[in-house]
Amino acid sequence: MIFGSCALIQSLIQLDLIDEYRLMVFPVVLGRGKRLFGEGIDKKTLKLAETKTFDTGVTVLTYQKVD
Repeated sequence: MIFGSCALIQSLIQLDLIDEYRLMVFPVVLGRGKRLFGEGIDKKTLKLAETKTFDTGVTVLTYQKVD
């Protein structure tokens, strides 16, 4: 797991080294921020493998790479 390093994640995505993504969605709208899937990232086809919602409203979405 990698927390808080967009540059590292984007490098791993470009090298096709990530098999599974676990995205935590928080019920807060900030309006700005770094993009996880920024410019220059090739399109990836993913399938939703699992979802889990906590009492706080945070939802964890688990996506797996489609070969």
